[in-house]
Amino acid sequence: MERMWTEDAYMKYQKQWIVMVNLTDEKEDDGAYKTIGDIYLVTSNKREAYDKAIALGSSMGENTVISGFDDTPEIGGLWNL
Repeated sequence: MERMWTEDAYMKYQKQWIVMVNLTDEKEDDGAYKTIGDIYLVTSNKREAYDKAIALGSSMGENTVISGFDDTPEIGGLWNL
């Protein structure tokens, strides 16, 4: 497992679904809090990611599923941010 900030995982694993475990909030030098966690699973299948997060429950600490950055235009020319 690789430990990284959620924002970094969001950019590193573009167009993927990421299951992160052992989440904690850490304070930055500027006083803001950021979330850091361990990458447990990276997949292109949304259902697989959510099923894994549900199966893990709280066995590996708090977990979450995030989607990686996707710059594909939406229908009508709107961008998915």
